Amino acid sequence: MNIALFTPYFNQPRGNSTTAKRLIYFLNKAGVRPSVVTYQENNSSTQKINGDFFHILHATRFVKWAKEQHFTFNRPYIVTMGGTDINVDLQTSMSSDIFLFLNGANFITVFTEDAKNKVGELYPAWLNKTYVIPQGLWLPWSISPRRDRLKPSILLPAGLRPVKDVLNVLPGLDEIIHHYSDMTFTVIGANLDESIHQQVLRQAEQRKWFNYVGAVPHELMIEEYDKADIIINSSLSEGQPLALMEAMGLGLPVIGRKNKANLQLILHEETGWLYETISDFKEAIHSIVNNIPLREKVVRQARESMFEKFSPEKEALAYLSLYKRIGC
Repeated sequence: MNIALFTPYFNQPRGNSTTAKRLIYFLNKAGVRPSVVTYQENNSSTQKINGDFFHILHATRFVKWAKEQHFTFNRPYIVTMGGTDINVDLQTSMSSDIFLFLNGANFITVFTEDAKNKVGELYPAWLNKTYVIPQGLWLPWSISPRRDRLKPSILLPAGLRPVKDVLNVLPGLDEIIHHYSDMTFTVIGANLDESIHQQVLRQAEQRKWFNYVGAVPHELMIEEYDKADIIINSSLSEGQPLALMEAMGLGLPVIGRKNKANLQLILHEETGWLYETISDFKEAIHSIVNNIPLREKVVRQARESMFEKFSPEKEALAYLSLYKRIGC
């Protein structure tokens, strides 16, 4: 089985690179060794592309690259849409190039039922070839035992771009600091929007407890998780929030903004906390810090839920099943 896996990023610490590395690892374990085409990193146009089948990550980025490189679709292909492509880019418009690309795919895969519904809204006939394959949770590390009393050290892993809305919780944190003088707030993620980057730097400069770290390779994220007490997600929309999934699998409490992906992942005060308003967010922080029995119950249930629902072995086998259906 000779597969070329197209990913916009592989070396940069981005969501697509994490997905690609996980798929390669678990496909290898299943006896399949894809070749990798990193189409938005250096020298992508000069890479030799081998494979009698293409698996393409991120529809809108790929179509833009393919048009620039005059790339010919001369193989069967699967398209995986997981984040900004289906949740942001295609919610405003769909070009003829995108339509032809998705229409020509043998299969489309998405991470959630909500994303599948969005595919159907774009073109109902595509539902017949669209499959939900959740991201696998791959945790090759563990963290230190948690202390009872939290500072809390709050971590928000997200690239700096409008949809991530990383400053959303700042008004709440400005109030919470008066209750927890040792509190820290750290944003980790690549600078993907210079305007937002400057806003974050200005706000961090005004608060000694606010720190922006920048991009951290996924392989080193365990060090950041190990220092954190609470992981949050403030995104306006999500594909499937992998950082929250990792935190839940590691036994860290999480707070997610109410978007469709977070609502599918988190049951409030059962596997995590959800917020819609700043008041909700502050209440969640107080609950996590002060209600130790509830925190321990939620963390335990979250870990069990993650490993039950998001097996990377099952993810790889689901893709293998689709590969075989088109004769590879």
